Amino acid sequence: MSAAFQTEIRRYADQIRSVVAKSRPLLDFQNESATSIRVDRCAILAAAVGGPIANDSAGTVDRLIEMSRYDRLPDLRVIDSAGHARAAYRPAMVYGWLKAFQISFETLPAVEFGRWEEATRAWADLIESDLGATNWPSPQLPASAGDRWAEMAWDALALHVAGKVFVRDAWTDLAADTFGRLTRAQQASGAFLTSTPADQPETMWYHELQILHAAASYAVQAEDRSVASAVLRASEFHQNETQPDHATTQPWGLFALVWNANTRPLADQLLHAVALQQPGSIDGLSLMLLADCLYCIGLFE
Repeated sequence: MSAAFQTEIRRYADQIRSVVAKSRPLLDFQNESATSIRVDRCAILAAAVGGPIANDSAGTVDRLIEMSRYDRLPDLRVIDSAGHARAAYRPAMVYGWLKAFQISFETLPAVEFGRWEEATRAWADLIESDLGATNWPSPQLPASAGDRWAEMAWDALALHVAGKVFVRDAWTDLAADTFGRLTRAQQASGAFLTSTPADQPETMWYHELQILHAAASYAVQAEDRSVASAVLRASEFHQNETQPDHATTQPWGLFALVWNANTRPLADQLLHAVALQQPGSIDGLSLMLLADCLYCIGLFE
C-alpha cells in the first residue's frame, strides 16, 4: 500500500469528520409508531467509530431492544423521516447497531452488554431468515427489483458482522454466498443490475449505490478479493455512466468511490451533496454511512 494512497484516504477521513463536526444529527424519531421504527437509529455506529459509546446512547438503542421482543418483528416497518420504508433500511439499521456492538465490546458498559447481545441476536435471526428464503434469479438481477437486491446486499453485510460477533460460521458463509451471487450477476459495464429502457435511471443508480456500499464494506472487512474486484468495476460504472448526486443526497457508496482513485471526483460530489442538502444538520442514516466509510478507511491504517 503506497504512502500516496494512505495520504489521500486520510484526507477523505478528515473531510468526512469535518462534515460531521459541522452538522447536528437529526435524531428525533418523532414519527415512529407501534409498528414502525426509524432507520436513523443506525447512527449509533457513529458514536462507536468516534470513540467509546457514552452511557446516554441508550436513547438510540432502547427501542431497538424493545422491538427485538416484539412478536411481529418481521412486520415492523423501518422508515425515514418522511415515512418512507425502503427495502434496505432494515438491514442497514441492523448493520449499524451490530457494527457498533462489535467495535464496542471492550468499552460498552457492562449493564448494556447483555441487553445488546440478546437483542442484536434476535434481529440477526430475522435477517438470516429473510436472506435464506431469497429466490435468486439466474444469471442476471433485474433492475426492476433493485430494491430487493439492495436489501439482500445489506442483509449479507449485516449477517457477516453478526457471524463474527456471535461466532456463527453459517452466517458468514451465507453472507459470502450472497456476495458471490451478486458478483456473478455483474454486467460487463460493472453494473450489478440488468436494466431495460423501462427502468428509471435515477432509481437504478440509487439501488446500484446501495449495493456498491454494502459490497465495498464487506470486501474490506472480509478481505474478499473477488468482491473487491467487483467493487472496482462497479465504481468505474458510476464514473462512466451515472450521476450519483442526481440519485441521492445520502452518501451511499462513498467508501467504494474513495477506495478507487479514478472515482474520487464522484466521492467529492457525494460529500458536497451531503453538505449542501443537509446544511447544519444530518440525518441518522447519512451519519451511519459516513461512519462506515471512516471505519473502512481505518482498516487501511
